Amino acid sequence: MSGQMSAFLPPLSLPALSLPALSLLLLTGCAERSMQIGDFTVSLYKPDGTLSIEQNGEVLTTLLPIAVGEGSADIRFQSGAYLFENEEIAWQQGSRLRVRSASAAVIALSVEDAEGAEIGAMEIAPAGTGLLIDVGSAGEAGASINRLLLRVEAPGEEPVLGGGGHAWDIDHRGEEFPLFSTEPGIGKVETDDYPEDWFLTGTRHATSFPQPFFLFPDRPAPLGLSVGTSARVNVDLAATVGDEYRFTVWDRSAQLLLIPGRSALDVVEAHALSQGAPQIPPDWAFGAWNDAIRGADRVRTVAQELRASGASSSAIWTEDWKGGEDYSYGYHLSAEWTVDEELYPGAAALAAELEAQGFAWLAYFSPFIAEDSVAGAEAADLVIKTEDGDPYWFPGITFQPTSVLDVSSEAARAWAAAKMEAALDIGFDGWMTDFAEWLPPDAAMEQGDGLDDHNAYPLWWQQVSAAVIADTPSDNRATFFSRSGWIGTSATSPITWAGDQRTGFEPDDGLPSVIPMGLGLSIGGVAIYTHDIAGYQSVGNDPSTKELWFRWCSLGAFTPIMRTHHGAYDQDNWQFDSDAETLAHYARYTQIHARLFPYLRGLAALAVSTGRPTILHPALLYEGYPWQAQDAWMLGSALFVAPVMEAGATSRAVSLPPGDWYDWWTGAPAGELISGGAVASPVDSIPVFAPARAIVPTLTTAPDTFLPLADASALLTLAEADADRTVYVFGGAGSGDNSFTEGDGTHYALSGSGGPGEASGEFASGTLEVGGLKVEIHGTVERNWRLVVY
Repeated sequence: MSGQMSAFLPPLSLPALSLPALSLLLLTGCAERSMQIGDFTVSLYKPDGTLSIEQNGEVLTTLLPIAVGEGSADIRFQSGAYLFENEEIAWQQGSRLRVRSASAAVIALSVEDAEGAEIGAMEIAPAGTGLLIDVGSAGEAGASINRLLLRVEAPGEEPVLGGGGHAWDIDHRGEEFPLFSTEPGIGKVETDDYPEDWFLTGTRHATSFPQPFFLFPDRPAPLGLSVGTSARVNVDLAATVGDEYRFTVWDRSAQLLLIPGRSALDVVEAHALSQGAPQIPPDWAFGAWNDAIRGADRVRTVAQELRASGASSSAIWTEDWKGGEDYSYGYHLSAEWTVDEELYPGAAALAAELEAQGFAWLAYFSPFIAEDSVAGAEAADLVIKTEDGDPYWFPGITFQPTSVLDVSSEAARAWAAAKMEAALDIGFDGWMTDFAEWLPPDAAMEQGDGLDDHNAYPLWWQQVSAAVIADTPSDNRATFFSRSGWIGTSATSPITWAGDQRTGFEPDDGLPSVIPMGLGLSIGGVAIYTHDIAGYQSVGNDPSTKELWFRWCSLGAFTPIMRTHHGAYDQDNWQFDSDAETLAHYARYTQIHARLFPYLRGLAALAVSTGRPTILHPALLYEGYPWQAQDAWMLGSALFVAPVMEAGATSRAVSLPPGDWYDWWTGAPAGELISGGAVASPVDSIPVFAPARAIVPTLTTAPDTFLPLADASALLTLAEADADRTVYVFGGAGSGDNSFTEGDGTHYALSGSGGPGEASGEFASGTLEVGGLKVEIHGTVERNWRLVVY
């Protein structure tokens, strides 16, 4: 980690789990020395200097000799993108490990080269049920070292998952790419070679949210590996050498966290909690959000349309509350930090109007400071600096001289927090915490610099919002959402969104990219995920169409947070109110999403207690399901969501995991689809399935708003709708029990066999039975219950 900035990064710790031994590789030769530390045996092998980690007599993993190096590169920065050229590293290869000290708590090792000179040091210590290995340079050359090579043996042809939010891939075995927070590009090339327009078009793995965590799920016992650093990491996942994983850290030290688990899901959960318990948004955030820009009149129109349509909507997000302007490349925002009184006169009164109609109102913040602005005059001393100590100005989004706040500085954080608090005082209930990828590599900061701490900058930027939000009232607290990230973001930012997808069906960065991005982020511990319905970017592709809007909207309903976006070319894009049919489609799916609230809020609570993300790759739950599949996700353990992602298609092939499955919409058995089959899906539908014995609690009636209302109203609030539940159970036959717990503690336990049929009752705790199938309900709230068994 880089100098003083480690104070801003979350501590690494693991929850206690009972784990069996992991068996990966059999080493040949004799151990030079074996030492016990916690549940692990650490063995040094000669003459090659390898280090094996064993548990209960079986090898967990094998670390190959590290290398330290002095590296250089030419780096170009433009429009939030980075071009790395002429990368060179002079390596010093470790060839032997020597024990400096060993105890039950810490093993300290020296890394020596072939001549016996010390070039590095390692400290190994238990971390929960995992193992934390601190690695760094040492010896006479240590001060000049700025690269560290970590090597791990790569068995067989196993899949490798993780690495953050990537639009094109879920399995990264055989790939080589950097982890460096960047603008993901407007569309992507198929490789990681820089295109000629590298500042505009992204490489295959360009992402706002990289993460140096990788999951190896197909071993006898799965393993997770996390590289602790805030610097760039070049990963080589058996691309160059088929039996090696290589991690080149652009720093002189790093931490390697090994996380074993009984299952791949255990590893995912343990890694999530190692960053700190995931943050989750307030209840109102699980109602649908709508965007509205171009002034107060449009905001009022959107609010009126939503209520007239019967949509269940609880939030309106106004991205341009500080101003916006049309450019040839779309509608872009002002870099000011206070309300635009021309676009939004009397903003506090408008906030009160929206509150009376049951809408939270959200704003927008980015770390940009424009030189020629009121904010620039206030905060010129609070932005990043050049090596000469002057404000660092570069061409921003609108090509005007721009900088970013130095959020390593307490003064800059306080300035930004004051602006956010002022927004709350107006009546806003949260905001988008945008960008954070635009930190030039040669920037100087109060604590750190633009290269060594580049990947930590998104986290620091999010921590400013988190600190402000933490001080808001708990009964109706505010929230924020972000697109960039690094290790620790899941414990800081309540919601992560996918970024600026194309407004189309393109596989590189359009609608199909939402699934692999969400799955990659969830593997890294992101609990609550969302995306822009119908995308954002229309450079190089057409604006959104009605068909795209319909398809993306239905997927949004089966996402933890359902949220629309106008897109960069808002007046050309299809919108939720472009015609009556679209508005009706949107209203229907907002109601579907709203009725899922008891289930979604229960999944969020589960994420806090166990680290389990709300969306999951099906293979995390079903052994044998292909890890390479990236066209569907599980929303919790009960809903298999398989959107249509091809223009013009009215059906799609669905291959369900093993077992008995049921159509979510009709309750009809879907067993014929287990081996693959075409599922009809008109443009106004989405294929969704539930496994046998699944329990899904829902609101019987979708509320108009999730927010309380001060005055009696014709609108149905969440508090009122909460009095009635419809609980769905799929497949009453069989002996497998199941259970589910809502966010308020209401617990459901399934036993017996019976159905189909229905039962009802009114109680706080009690039992509903259909032909021998029982659902025991334990709660503290008196409700009207309806049990539907298919």
